[in-house]
Amino acid sequence: MKTKLLPAIFLLAAIACARPLMAASHGVGVLAWRGKDVALRDWRPTIRALDAALPGEHFILRPLATLSGLEEAVRTGQVDFFITNPGHYVTLEQRYGAARLATLESVRTGKPGAAIGAVIFTRAGNPAIRSLKDLRGRSLLASSPQAFGGYRIAWGVLHDARINPRGDLEKVIYMGLPLDRIVLAVRDGKGDAGTVRACLLESMAAEGRIRMRDFRILHPRKVEGFDCALSSPLYPDWPFAKTKGTPPALAKRVAIALLGLDGKGVRHWTIPLSYQPVHELFKKLRIGPYQVNLQSVLLETLSRNWGWFAFAGLLLVLGLLHVSRVEYLVHARTRELKQSQERARLRLAELAHVSRQVTLGELASGLAHEISQPLGAIGNYAAGCRRALAAGRPGAALEKPLAEISRQAEHAGRILKRIRSFLRSPRGRREPASLNAILEDALDLLCAETRAAGVGIETRLDAGIPPVPVDAVAIGQVAVNIIRNALEAMSANPEGMPRRLRIETSRDGDMARVAISDTGPGLREEEIEAMFEPFRTSRENGMGLGLSISRSIVHNHGGRIGAQANEQGRGLSVVFSLPLRGDSQT
Repeated sequence: MKTKLLPAIFLLAAIACARPLMAASHGVGVLAWRGKDVALRDWRPTIRALDAALPGEHFILRPLATLSGLEEAVRTGQVDFFITNPGHYVTLEQRYGAARLATLESVRTGKPGAAIGAVIFTRAGNPAIRSLKDLRGRSLLASSPQAFGGYRIAWGVLHDARINPRGDLEKVIYMGLPLDRIVLAVRDGKGDAGTVRACLLESMAAEGRIRMRDFRILHPRKVEGFDCALSSPLYPDWPFAKTKGTPPALAKRVAIALLGLDGKGVRHWTIPLSYQPVHELFKKLRIGPYQVNLQSVLLETLSRNWGWFAFAGLLLVLGLLHVSRVEYLVHARTRELKQSQERARLRLAELAHVSRQVTLGELASGLAHEISQPLGAIGNYAAGCRRALAAGRPGAALEKPLAEISRQAEHAGRILKRIRSFLRSPRGRREPASLNAILEDALDLLCAETRAAGVGIETRLDAGIPPVPVDAVAIGQVAVNIIRNALEAMSANPEGMPRRLRIETSRDGDMARVAISDTGPGLREEEIEAMFEPFRTSRENGMGLGLSISRSIVHNHGGRIGAQANEQGRGLSVVFSLPLRGDSQT
């Protein structure tokens, strides 16, 4: 009989051993927040119960000690299901399309929607820290920047208390997992304060590793039915979630099985709850799905609107090309304008020089008379000296004639100097010069013509006018042109009518003003408006360029020139003004 039973027993054993080999295997990742050994102890009964509830499926528990390790397993498909804290789940849901199947029922409160919180604590013997505000300038121990119960819930509490962990605390020290190390480090004085998931202190005290009286809870809160030390609001418990690649039919069977699990050490599950409170926390802290990443925002915006960006880029390129072309044209036009202005300046200088030569030719007879007078006087005094020497008169008698010869020679030299000065080309530089002296030199140059015309000269020169930055030769030509025109106009006066020339200088704000008035017959209004145009002249042999050249010279100096009928009596007044300040270069 025993011999007949042995084959049956071996057959049954082979079938039992072969079952795991024939079943499909599915990895279940679990965040080992207190270490792998504790995770295996806490979750193995649940995974075995799930294995038994779904014949033909085999679930393998994979405790992972870091958030990044669990995320990598989800990303690469190393697990089909995972169990983690709510904050980590929200991130994995957004990044990898995970979906929750059930929510863990808390053993502390019986309320899965309000089961996870954080506690912020310090040593009971630390008199410097009694409330959250005392944490400013102190160190805080936490798990990691991504830890939900080990940092982010506490961060939300500090945020509500207007405390910025990155700016107001001395530093945040991240100690990783398990969270037990944070509790022990604060107890041993290695940090001013710490934060861990609520109920960890009570669990460690029950294990005999710490004493609750050794710690002071900061910002303590009481929630009905929750019997752990607490500093924060409560959030939904951990989810059991599937990865994006898990078959829907398998996920449905697992979800149904989870709701019916029971047994010693087996965790109980309820329908999947809303994790909106977690989203609200992350939104407030701008982390997880709500973290503002400029690079990702730009890339997403670019991918969604690449057509518009391409069009805008094309418009930008066309705009840059247009701007470059406009700048080139402006530069070319500016260069041409400068060259044209330089040519015009040179032509004006040549024309002005010719005008001065013509003017000097017209003044030749008067200038010859001016020069002949000192030369004749020199000849007469020289003949007298010879006669005195022939008569044997003493040397003292020659002193007066010789002094007169010297004086007349100097007078002739001054006349020649004025002629040379009037004829030389302008040097182009504007240097401070006395406007009154320029006008006096012009009168000296025209003294013979003035006497011949029987014109009386009246000058009212303001000695308070400072030197004016001008080209003295050019402004002297302006004065000569205006005075000669005045003399020409007064030559038409009938016998017995007064002929007076009045020259005035004055200061008008930041301008030096010159007024040259005559008592001639004057001009009509339309003639005054046209008198500065080129080739307009009333003289038989005139070129009609004198006043036109004078206007160009004054304008090139930044000044103004015009004419008006005298308010009282006959005649015309020509007025020009020059700036008292200007560049030294034309």
